[in-house]
Amino acid sequence: MSIIFFSCSEQKKEKEKIEKQTASVETSNERIDTLTISKSQNLKDKSIIERFFPVENKTIKFDTILSALNLEISIQSATLDSYVTNEFEIEGVIHVDKYRDSEKHLIIKRYNEVVIDTVFKKNDFTELTGEDFSKIANFHGYWFNKIENDTIELFGVISKPETDWSVAFYHFLNLKSMTFELREHIDEEI
Repeated sequence: MSIIFFSCSEQKKEKEKIEKQTASVETSNERIDTLTISKSQNLKDKSIIERFFPVENKTIKFDTILSALNLEISIQSATLDSYVTNEFEIEGVIHVDKYRDSEKHLIIKRYNEVVIDTVFKKNDFTELTGEDFSKIANFHGYWFNKIENDTIELFGVISKPETDWSVAFYHFLNLKSMTFELREHIDEEI
């Protein structure tokens, strides 16, 4: 036996129009969907969409342990409240993308004793990037690459968001003299 219910109502519902614009950005590590639009945000009757990358400040830690050498390398990447801006307009809508700057905290321990504890920001590498590029770029990445003959090789990239314009570099730390050497990476395949 089946029971079927029908219901009718004379009450009318008013339709409400909601404007919504979404933006989707793909990065090599994650997908970010954001929405920020408001009628109160306008510039001469134009809508503005403002996005932050990453959306919120965050800290990511990378640890490398070389047990044969009793060495521990820790790189902590923390986003900052400062950012570089990429602004453009599509069909009357102004898009303001704000890419957060970051700092890299390098801690190296040998035999469980801290031998290096320092923080790097993009301005520490202006001898390679120049001050003008530093203003439009962010500190994209900083990684442990290898160790050879008591010298730790780190690799870094400072880049202008949404472009191929970047400065890649090697950052060497001599464990005997405890001094850093900076050398630009030149891609010979280009």
